[in-house]
Amino acid sequence: MAVTNRNSVLYTKLYVTKSIGNATDLRGRVVPIPFKHTVVSGETGGASALARDTVNLCVIPADYMVIGLHVSAENLWASAGVNGTFSIGDAGVIDRYMLAAESYTTTGGPIATEGGLRAGQLNFAGQNYIPSSDTIVLLEWRVANPTVGKIVRGAFVTIAGA
Repeated sequence: MAVTNRNSVLYTKLYVTKSIGNATDLRGRVVPIPFKHTVVSGETGGASALARDTVNLCVIPADYMVIGLHVSAENLWASAGVNGTFSIGDAGVIDRYMLAAESYTTTGGPIATEGGLRAGQLNFAGQNYIPSSDTIVLLEWRVANPTVGKIVRGAFVTIAGA
């Protein structure tokens, strides 16, 4: 049986037609965008009348391509005695970068076997996503209220587009 070789879309664009439409197409500058949030009193995650508070984490600049997400959390629900989840997205898609994930152990999380951030993978909807305008990244609390004083921190890995 004959083997067929195909070109990926980006390979065709860069090496066959030699068309560069965006600076991120040709190995642009890598820019980390860090974030950190400490839970304050009154943040709700759905336990009260299905209210789901959001937190502004950071801004991904226009034309920056998202290629990675690193996130860790300090047992957000452990001292409250309940399990909750959180997702990371934006106004367009609330879980664009990280599907809802649990974080309830003493070592933090998200829990690798549950939720969207398994093995450190960026959600498919956020992989190589390029916002056309500056985009506020939102964390959304789900299922239960997080424990006051607990911390979520991490960083996006992006390729500068301008």
